[in-house]
Amino acid sequence: MSRRTPRQIAVDDQLRAAGAEGARWLAAAGWGPPVTVPLERAAAWQQEARARMLAAQEDESCTWCDHLLHGGPQPVLVHAEHPAHLLCRACSVAARPHRRCLDCGRPAASTSRLDGREDVCMGAVAIYSRLRCAACFRGDPLGGTFRGGA
Repeated sequence: MSRRTPRQIAVDDQLRAAGAEGARWLAAAGWGPPVTVPLERAAAWQQEARARMLAAQEDESCTWCDHLLHGGPQPVLVHAEHPAHLLCRACSVAARPHRRCLDCGRPAASTSRLDGREDVCMGAVAIYSRLRCAACFRGDPLGGTFRGGA
């Protein structure tokens, strides 16, 4: 087993802290505690968002809000409609009224998570979010988090 450098240990500690903070934030927002879902069982939208985010990081086309560069470890939000642009919590919340439905591309017209039309999956640090318009949600209210759903 190779020894880890102090930098590797610090990064791992920060990732754990950001993941724990994300889980606390989701629980406080009413989502409840995270449930572990193997990647192969995650919904297609979440798998695609994750793959596109990782590809953008690999080819260095990934962008992020400036708030992620400051303030210590924090969760990263990935909107499924723009997975190559990473957001802090505040920017994600501020973007809600302007987000588009991932299913049809029309404005999702959501001003609060209380409307129940947002699907959320949490990775180790990233929180993936898909928002749908009322019509698409009514057409498939249960499709969302697990494989077999949209």
